[in-house]
Amino acid sequence: MESFGAYLRSLREERGKTLEEIAENTKIAVANLDLLERDRYELLPPRVFVRGFIRSYMQELGLSPDESLRRFEEFTKEGELPDYGVQEPSGFAQEKTSFSFFHRSWFTIILTAVGLISLGILILTGATRFFFEDKSVKQSLPVVRTVQPPDYGPASIRNGEARGRQQSAVSESRRTYGGRKVLEIRAVANAWIRIEADKEPAEELMMAPGDVQVFTANEGFILQTGNAGGLRVRYDGKELPSLGKMNQTLSLTLP
Repeated sequence: MESFGAYLRSLREERGKTLEEIAENTKIAVANLDLLERDRYELLPPRVFVRGFIRSYMQELGLSPDESLRRFEEFTKEGELPDYGVQEPSGFAQEKTSFSFFHRSWFTIILTAVGLISLGILILTGATRFFFEDKSVKQSLPVVRTVQPPDYGPASIRNGEARGRQQSAVSESRRTYGGRKVLEIRAVANAWIRIEADKEPAEELMMAPGDVQVFTANEGFILQTGNAGGLRVRYDGKELPSLGKMNQTLSLTLP
């Protein structure tokens, strides 16, 4: 039986497409596309992300993804990939461990530790600047203040003050990073993300519940994830609405 990866490769070659062209238009790393065509699923992210890769791959070829997704499910259920072919339960916390790099518990622990260390460095840097920088330098720089909840009066005054406080919080966040745009991502569930800032080389990582990542850019960001419901996003000091449902793939351009 023809492997699923060989099936994808034959469709691509029939249409004269290269992996680099598909990667450029779908924002999927060339390495992941190559692993997909070589049936190296143990080196790819979990099944929900692979299904998203297949869907984008077929749409780029101008074909319906339904037939390819059906072939993928059949191929992984025929015993050729016994560890990968098991249907995962809903939610990343209940997934069975495979040989994937992203399924190893120590990788999640390392990511959590790195996130906590990064957060600690940010807090320490801010405290050091606050207590030890020269007074003359302080006077020449914008002052960052903590925005306290207002003591609300009548409804009309409360609405006006709330809007003023929100605008102040956004402007303070912008000044803190020297006028650069700030994207803060907090994970409430395991989630794979891919961040591209100012069209620079993208960064891919797995986030565990409680992880916080902060990115800055001059122009904007492109955020991709395989678990929209597992992320909480703040852009330039403003909390964004829910990005989607759990295990939903998403591509978001900011601003």
